[in-house]
Amino acid sequence: MMEWFREKFILLESLTDAEAKKDNLAEIKIKLTSFTSEELKQVATDLDLSLIFSELTSNDKEIMMQACDVLDTLFDATEPGRIHRRYSDEMKSSMSLQQSTVKILILRELLRIASKPENIHSLISDTDLLMVIVDKVADEDIAVAKLAMDVLKEIGSSNEGLKVFYAGPIMRMFARMLSKNDTISFRIYETVVNISKSSKEGLEASINSGFLSSLITVLENDDILLQLNALEIMTDLALTPEGLDFLEHQDILCKLSEKIERANENPLSTILIPGLMKFFGNVACVRPNEIFSNYPTVVSALFEVLESDDPTILSGALDTLGHVASTVEGKYALQTLGEPIFNALKRVAEVIQRMPTEIRIRGLNNLALILQVKREEQDNRILSLTKSWFDSLKDNPLDMIVSLCKQPFADIRQASLEVLAVIASQAWGQEYIAVQPGLIEFLLDRNVEAFKECKEAKYEVVKTLSQSVADIFDAHTIQRMKQFIKEGPLYRDTNTEVATEGAS
Repeated sequence: MMEWFREKFILLESLTDAEAKKDNLAEIKIKLTSFTSEELKQVATDLDLSLIFSELTSNDKEIMMQACDVLDTLFDATEPGRIHRRYSDEMKSSMSLQQSTVKILILRELLRIASKPENIHSLISDTDLLMVIVDKVADEDIAVAKLAMDVLKEIGSSNEGLKVFYAGPIMRMFARMLSKNDTISFRIYETVVNISKSSKEGLEASINSGFLSSLITVLENDDILLQLNALEIMTDLALTPEGLDFLEHQDILCKLSEKIERANENPLSTILIPGLMKFFGNVACVRPNEIFSNYPTVVSALFEVLESDDPTILSGALDTLGHVASTVEGKYALQTLGEPIFNALKRVAEVIQRMPTEIRIRGLNNLALILQVKREEQDNRILSLTKSWFDSLKDNPLDMIVSLCKQPFADIRQASLEVLAVIASQAWGQEYIAVQPGLIEFLLDRNVEAFKECKEAKYEVVKTLSQSVADIFDAHTIQRMKQFIKEGPLYRDTNTEVATEGAS
């Protein structure tokens, strides 16, 4: 077996005819596909893969792709680190090639290595390779750049990696890339934030490097789009307790709150509002009481922008409200605000009835988050709150949801059924559904659903109702629900179809 492969590999070196090379590589690939993982491992270990690496430089795209396929198969068969230890030079030179396919092949293998803590040392001792990886963060192909960033994130999650990144040639290379252009600099900032999120040590090293301070200064830039990009990256940092503490110590939350307060002074600032809302929404989801008590301007602004008819601003406001209200703690914090939250809920009801389709779906998705409570978190207090919120949407709010569930548009219909599933998961909602005229018949009627997604969403509603509190539904209705569930979401009643066809 090994001799056959050895001959084929050596033959590649001597072949000058492109078609002959393609045939040879095709034979190798076919042979490999018939092997067990152990046999593949033996091939990758015993043979000289540099002969395949050399074909990655071919000007013939098909040969290059075939070589990539062969190497990909053999890489996966070896334990992470073995390929790098034996073919470090080949990996570095391959990363300098123009073809994205080749760079992605090598970076995927490096990511596999970096994901194993025991292999980190071999990577960080290869400074030349690290510099090549950092360089790929600036690659024109975003897929290549993202993979390089993922590799750096994994390496930076170790203390050994931090020492290498934030010192010497790697740190200087990071600094140089920050001055290249906005796209590349934000990739570097994103990499730094990812490292900061990985551990307390990662955050401390990133702070000491000065790169986080550099990111913060972007918030003072006159370019609103640059500020938005910085906000998006900082939102990720704020989701970690240590990251949020750092931003608070830097007075970033106060400064961002002031930006909201001064938004009317600059017409362009309205572009920044959705990013600011997203930032504070994410933070409030983690620490709702702190945000609501310390930054009242943010809360007022949220309710103000909910009244906007600008799709971008309104979408961001709906997402923020939904995100904050998605936790029980967030719901209680919003409830303490009194009238504003009830006005906001009425606005959500308006949105899902009258706005353009995309915004209506956004409203429905966030209404589901606003009302949702995990079963294990349900008690009388939180269920009383969600019931009062649902009742405040409008007169007969269930009529509105059911009407939307019957719309002929798949996206609206599905989003509305998902809201109904949330209502069905709570005792008060089950009581409402039980007495809603014709609703149970609609839910159990498969013939009215033409869309797969809606059939599955309706199935979830019925499945949830079948587990309802005792005595809400009679035994016959529960039995029908259980039969519906047993048949599955996509069941088709062939008898009904035949009868329908015969009648027509």
